Amino acid sequence: MGLHRYVYVNLKRVLLRDYPKLGKKLARIAFWMFVMLDTPFLFIYFRGVIHAEMTVLSRVLLYPFLIWQTIMLMWVLILLPITLWRQGLKLWKKMRNTLPIAHEHKNHKKNGLGVVTE
Repeated sequence: MGLHRYVYVNLKRVLLRDYPKLGKKLARIAFWMFVMLDTPFLFIYFRGVIHAEMTVLSRVLLYPFLIWQTIMLMWVLILLPITLWRQGLKLWKKMRNTLPIAHEHKNHKKNGLGVVTE
């Protein structure tokens, strides 16, 4: 479920960014689609308690559920390197701005001070 949440959060961010007017509505539709397509988790978890008719229904639902799980795994494999790259860039910029050498170098450029050779 954590992987599904990760994919949904990224999808929601893109929808809100790219569709300012429809983004909230599309994100809500996507949320309910995720919930609906993840309901077979309940069938799998409660399989021992469910009657025979529900077991047949759960087996019918497992094929689309398997496809859904494969798509979610594919999106995680695509999004994970992108997220790690973004976080790495943010961390790099933060570290670069907090280094004392970087601040001294910026101040010398700003003040017009530099090394003078004779």
